Amino acid sequence: MASTSLHLSRARFTRFKTKQPFEFGLPNVAANIRQKSDGSASYLTRVSSLLRQQILPKAASVKIVSDTIHLDVLPRDRWQHPFNRKRILFLIPADALGDCVGMTMFLRAFQVTYPTCKIGLLNTGSASDIFASLTNIEIFQLFISANQLKRFDMLIDLSEMAGWKDIATAPVDCEGVLCREFAIPPVPETVPARPTTEKLRIGILPMASSPLRTLPPQFVAKTISAITDQASDISVVLNAYQGVKDAYKSAIGPLPTTINLIDGFKTIAELMSFIGTCDYVIVADSGPAHITKLYGIPGIGVYTSASPTVLHGRFTNITAWQSDYHGDYCSAPCGLAKLHATENGEIGCMGSLGTSREKLVALPSRRDPALVQRLSTVQPVPCVSHLVATYERFKISLTADIAARCHS
Repeated sequence: MASTSLHLSRARFTRFKTKQPFEFGLPNVAANIRQKSDGSASYLTRVSSLLRQQILPKAASVKIVSDTIHLDVLPRDRWQHPFNRKRILFLIPADALGDCVGMTMFLRAFQVTYPTCKIGLLNTGSASDIFASLTNIEIFQLFISANQLKRFDMLIDLSEMAGWKDIATAPVDCEGVLCREFAIPPVPETVPARPTTEKLRIGILPMASSPLRTLPPQFVAKTISAITDQASDISVVLNAYQGVKDAYKSAIGPLPTTINLIDGFKTIAELMSFIGTCDYVIVADSGPAHITKLYGIPGIGVYTSASPTVLHGRFTNITAWQSDYHGDYCSAPCGLAKLHATENGEIGCMGSLGTSREKLVALPSRRDPALVQRLSTVQPVPCVSHLVATYERFKISLTADIAARCHS
């Protein structure tokens, strides 16, 4: 393809050189995806902070050549170009699990449309295990060597998809957008077989990356009581990498000895394996809710500040339960997915701070672990705490949904 049809990627890379062998990987990714050097003259990575933390202290010969490398990529108006028998490297713009599930579903469709195309993925990061569920795809978790880069005919920067620039404040259905922009049909939903026994294996995954979307501990305790008669195996899965895990566990309170309380999984692959073996799940608006799309696992998703309309896209395996909170400063869903900050540095949402949306001017510039723990465990924001106040209505919907979707 002529170079005149290309332009520079939005993604910026760091080029580094070394003659010493090295390895590069993340702790929450399966070991077989960990990368090693291959003797190339140079390497490219987007995660320069990890480069400096993991490699520079151990390999004195590593030299950073430039932090301002942009690659030549195919522009979005050429994404409907025929890709048969091409070798394509997709630049993955971020590793948020939900977005990467959407990209994975798009890649399933892309492989069906272009079965002779060879595909590589660069910068899959913490979501590498999700992309590894695909077959015949080469994964470059954190870097790519100069020799490996030469093997590809063209590069495509997926951060050019419509809506990606504003994804921090406006969710994007990555699968739907990409399928439209590449003019390919999505693959059919996966439909698992119904359980063959009356008692079910039910997973409860209540934690999200933001307290605006994490389910209240009291809500979890009530849910366990509500489904005990319908499940032979109930597991509550926390997040091993979130600092509020222990406080959240304490806030749930004592659980029956028959309940499996799992602190979390070391890798995303282990989390995916767990979800894939469940008969039914109860999930917060989080990565696990999206992972269910890969397997078609039925369940109920509990949504608070964000709406499920875009987040779950075309998929019907998850029944949406939306908080219907209405207050003086906001109503659910307000559209926020994360805590925001005011000009004077207060962190929260409209309801928790008693302020208007216009006063929340940016994402926080500092971490406040104590605030996150308080909002996640003892003082949830209004639309989240409203879930407990209206629990009886949720209980009726939950038990009916389990009966309809899991029993003959």
